[in-house]
Amino acid sequence: MSDASPLLADRFPSPYEQEALREIQLWKEPKMGWFGDTVQRVNKTLHLATDLVRQIPGVDWTIDNVVAGLLRVMNEIVQDSVWRDVIYDEYRDAGHTINSETDIHQFDLETVDGRIAGLDTKYRALAAAEGAAAGYAGAAGILPDVVALVALNLRAVGEYATYCGFDIAEVSERYFALQVLNAVSQPTDSAKQAALVPVIRVSHALARQQTLQTIEQYTVTQAIRNAARGLGIQLTKGKLAQVVPVVGAAVGGGFNAYYTSKVCDAAFFLYRERLLMMKYGVGLVNGN
Repeated sequence: MSDASPLLADRFPSPYEQEALREIQLWKEPKMGWFGDTVQRVNKTLHLATDLVRQIPGVDWTIDNVVAGLLRVMNEIVQDSVWRDVIYDEYRDAGHTINSETDIHQFDLETVDGRIAGLDTKYRALAAAEGAAAGYAGAAGILPDVVALVALNLRAVGEYATYCGFDIAEVSERYFALQVLNAVSQPTDSAKQAALVPVIRVSHALARQQTLQTIEQYTVTQAIRNAARGLGIQLTKGKLAQVVPVVGAAVGGGFNAYYTSKVCDAAFFLYRERLLMMKYGVGLVNGN
């Protein structure tokens, strides 16, 4: 199948879109500063410590059977709460004609960016508040906190997807959303980059309109289960720091806000890139 988009195969990205593509590429190849290095060192230390905690009887059972199961349920439930009609009405109120999600793929990216501005701030604040409250509960707050954090971030990813013209009700889109959350949950930058490789591969396949083939290739039910389990393990390990008295609330709120910020960044770049690939074709976008 050709990489050319059936929508605007004879057009090229606008100057705004070309700059966006450069920013997306820079995001994919980050240069870690002192703050990122500090966060990475802290994350590695926490994950080493929580590996020991996982030796406690019952911890792995909770991760494997309770957390992963609840995450799968949340992936089915939370996405339905994204108000697609409300988002479409925002575009209509701004003077744009939209009857389905594919109409958004014809908009200039600047139009879409005007709609999604501020989403990261909203969800980061919500995550910090929820995490701080759960942090005061210590170990007892870990399970509900992880589930709430995933629910919130699936909602955030769902909004980015819908604003960019993707139907989050599709099974392949829900799998993609879980992959984004799972990639961001990795403890180091190198692990995050490695985890993004299959995410980008799937986004390219979806942009080539290979949705059915993609689902068949990954056996979507098992793929979602694996993604949910991996996400549950990573987040639970990070949240186990809350068992430390006094600092639990600070870790809870800070961890949730940091994680949500990174999820919003990933959704912001990945879904906008996918929109441009749908609009201009995978080959043209990758060539910028």
